[in-house]
Amino acid sequence: MKYLLRIFTLTCCFAGVQAYGQDSTGLAGTPYQETQPAAGEKSPYLLKEWYSGAVRTSDDRVHDGIPLRYDFVKDEVEYKAGSGLYRVSSGVSEFSIPSGVELYTFRSGYPAVGELTEKSFYRVLYDGNTKLLKKYTSPIKVEKASATREMDAGAKLFLLKDDKMNPVQLGNRNSFMKLLTDERNKLNYVIKEQQLDFAGEDDLIRLLEEYDSYKAGRGGN
Repeated sequence: MKYLLRIFTLTCCFAGVQAYGQDSTGLAGTPYQETQPAAGEKSPYLLKEWYSGAVRTSDDRVHDGIPLRYDFVKDEVEYKAGSGLYRVSSGVSEFSIPSGVELYTFRSGYPAVGELTEKSFYRVLYDGNTKLLKKYTSPIKVEKASATREMDAGAKLFLLKDDKMNPVQLGNRNSFMKLLTDERNKLNYVIKEQQLDFAGEDDLIRLLEEYDSYKAGRGGN
């Protein structure tokens, strides 16, 4: 009897240890073991530090207050739960990471373009009727409130308009102006009046805000 009691006690203790190490976030991620990059290889993480963020799953549930990192190489969200490390490879529609300098909001579900699919995550820079999206290809080394094209040299920008993903470049003004020809005269005035030089994404965001405002004022026509 004492032997059976001892076995029962040990089983309960072991179950308790297992429960402590389990994922309690509700995200149902896969346990993951981090490996260090080989010599000369860049880190796959957009930001090297962990930040408490939020994840929205495909059932529209929000899981908040979870330590997150974004692996832009595998295009996956990594999170901590207790002493465990987990990955979510499917079922995530959006996640946000506030670093204290910037709020990084990523979303999937956009039309496929090139090698990118509907499952690919983009940072949402502007979320109006038209949208400005950013795809990272390198880690962020230095954060700035207004990023310049030099700082994120490898990143790709896309303007989503009429349900089509259009690659745009800050250094090539025609790449986005040709998509906004229905308001070209007004936008040229805005560029001159506000002295937009498109050295950073904030200038293009301002232009898209004006564009959407003009469209809304005319009933979207």
